[in-house]
Amino acid sequence: MASTLFSEEDPFSPIKYCYEIEEVLYSLRTEYSEIKVLKSPYFGRMLALNNVIQLTERDEYLYHEMLVHVPLHILPMPVDVLIIGGGDGGSLREVLKHRAVERVVIVEIDKEVIEVSKKLLPALSEGFSDQRAHVVIADGADFLSTTKEAFDLIVVDCTDPVGTAESLFTTQFFNDAFSALKADGIFVAQTESLHFHLDFIRNVQHRLAQRFPIVDLYTVPLATYAGNWWTFSIAAKRYHPRDSLRECEVPTRYYAGDVHRQAFLPSSLYRRLIGSKVCP
Repeated sequence: MASTLFSEEDPFSPIKYCYEIEEVLYSLRTEYSEIKVLKSPYFGRMLALNNVIQLTERDEYLYHEMLVHVPLHILPMPVDVLIIGGGDGGSLREVLKHRAVERVVIVEIDKEVIEVSKKLLPALSEGFSDQRAHVVIADGADFLSTTKEAFDLIVVDCTDPVGTAESLFTTQFFNDAFSALKADGIFVAQTESLHFHLDFIRNVQHRLAQRFPIVDLYTVPLATYAGNWWTFSIAAKRYHPRDSLRECEVPTRYYAGDVHRQAFLPSSLYRRLIGSKVCP
């Protein structure tokens, strides 16, 4: 089968990645995005939204495991989890590995992302059939501003902070997240690359610190995200993120206790990059 090249159109990156593609398995434009599932000879199936790669079968576990298992292993007994975004199901899959979790609410703005994942990305979307999973089709910021529910963990698994995702990184959104968390709750969000998006990361860290008493930053290497050195901003009401409170007893390919501890930026580097006011 002849291959073609797929070139990303990433408005939040100074570079463009190009991938060899064997086949376009799915393509649809919805109210919110252009959805494509591509087949790569190296990365396997790849999900693209608005011509930006969101995940690949080959390396998605690196992102999803670190986004989810770091905060969940800090909490001694996580029961109620909210995922904003995450329509591909990868974060949901990882959350459901924790037996203590009784309920996961997934707020996804575009229902078609969920549907295409169920059809073409079964290794990610298996969690949607779990009775603990509850899907809400809505804008994540709107949901958080009105919900009366309380969560142990809020996970923001979203696209780059442009368009509809911009509302997920405002001071108001972080205030709403704080209010929706239980007394020892934790908030975590993907916050782009240290190489390309330091100003954005710094702004997020300082906005979180305006409301949360504990704010920190950890990273993972990701070959398929522009900038590669990917960050996760974490904010907590009680437990310090650098302290893994529970041993890892769930099946993982990358996450482990020592990975958890070493994923956080060294304090001296954190101070230089982010500033002393929110120093961990």
